[in-house]
Amino acid sequence: FAMWYGKGPGVDRCGDVFHHANAAGSAEHGGVLVIAGDDHNAKSSTLPHQTDHFFKAIMMPVLYPANVQEYLDYGLHGWAMSRYSGCWVALKALADTVETSASVDIDPLALQIVTPTDFELPEGGLNIRWPDDRHEQERRLLHHKLYAALAYARANNLNRIVIDSNTPGTPARLGIITAGKSYLDVRQAFDDLGIDEALAAEIGIRLYKVGLVWPLESEGVRQFAEGLEEILVIEEKRQLIEYQLKEELYNWREDVRPRVIGKFDEKGEWGLLPDGQGHVSHGDWLLPAAGELSVAQIASVIAQRIDRFFTSPRIKERLALVEAKQRAMLPTALSPIILAQRTPTFCSGCPHNTSTRVPEGSRAVAGIGCHYMVTWMDRKTATFTHMGGEGVPWVGQAPF
Repeated sequence: FAMWYGKGPGVDRCGDVFHHANAAGSAEHGGVLVIAGDDHNAKSSTLPHQTDHFFKAIMMPVLYPANVQEYLDYGLHGWAMSRYSGCWVALKALADTVETSASVDIDPLALQIVTPTDFELPEGGLNIRWPDDRHEQERRLLHHKLYAALAYARANNLNRIVIDSNTPGTPARLGIITAGKSYLDVRQAFDDLGIDEALAAEIGIRLYKVGLVWPLESEGVRQFAEGLEEILVIEEKRQLIEYQLKEELYNWREDVRPRVIGKFDEKGEWGLLPDGQGHVSHGDWLLPAAGELSVAQIASVIAQRIDRFFTSPRIKERLALVEAKQRAMLPTALSPIILAQRTPTFCSGCPHNTSTRVPEGSRAVAGIGCHYMVTWMDRKTATFTHMGGEGVPWVGQAPF
C-alpha cells in the first residue's frame, strides 16, 4: 500500500513520475492512492489549482469525495480500485471539506467492496510486473486498466441517482449532474429554494451524483439521461464532466438526446454568434470557470432552468430572498459595507517574521511557500516564481 499527498504545484512537479508510475501499475495486494490538494480560489497558492485535467492527461482515475465520510470511504475504494485495475488512483481534496468537522463511521469493515463480475481480466492480470515493455504498458493501460476502473465504479455504485421523479404522469425532465463540493452546493441550493425531494419529484428533477469524475462511467450516464429534455452540469472550474457527458451522448438519436448545458447557455462555448452590434461572442456564462461557484449562483441557474416548464411562486419568493441577501453583501455609494479584514501574516514565533526583513538598499523575490506572503507585507519583496524557479530572477539580475 502507498499514499502520496501534495497540493496542486506538487502534482505539477510530479508529472513525469506519475506518468511512469501509472503506466507501470500497482501491486496485486496493495494499491496506490494519490491525494491532490486542490485550491480552486488560490486561498493559499500563487495560482488557482484544479488537478482533474492533469490526472486525465496521464490517464489516472480521479475520485472526488463530497464530505468527510466519503474521504474515508473513497480512500478505501481508491486502494481497492487501484489493486483491481492496476492504475494509480487520484483522490481530490478541497479545504472546504477537509477543514470541517463531522461524525463519521470509522469501522473499516462497514464498507462492503464489490469485485466486478461483468469485466474479464486479461491473461497475466493488470498489476505491475518486471520486466515490462513500455509499449505493452501503454496497451494494458488503454485497452484494459481504465475499463477495469470503470467496471469497479459501476459495481460499487460510485456514481448514482440520488433524487428521481417517480410521480405518475410527471416524468423527469431536468437532469442535474454534479460531484464533490458542487454536489453539496446543489443540495444547499435546493434547500434555499424550498425544494425538498417530494417537490423535486413533482417538478421532474433527476439528480446524479458522480464519485468517479474521470473517466465518466457511461452505463450509469445512459440510465441517468434517458427520457430527460435537458441536463445541467454543475461543476467547479473548467469542464471535466460536461465534456465527457457530451461525448457519451453525442451519437444518440436527435429525438431522444437531451440538451446539455453547464458553463454556458444554449449558444455554447466555442460557437461565435452575432451579438446584434456587429460583433461576435461566445455564449453567456451560466456557471463561470474562474473563481469559485457560490450557492446563490447555483440556485439562480437551477431556478432559471426550472422556470422554463414549472411555475412556482414559492420558488420565486425563495430565489428573491437569496438574491436580496447577495445584493446586500455588495457595497454601494449609499450603504457601503466595510467588512473586517485581517491580512494573513506569519505565525507567532515563526523565523519568517525576521528572516524576510530585507537589509537597507536590498530587495528580494518571493517563491512558493509561506514566505510568498511577504509580497503584501511592504518588505521590499516583489513578484514570485513557480516552484523550483526561485533562483531564476537572480540569473537576470546578477550582471547588474
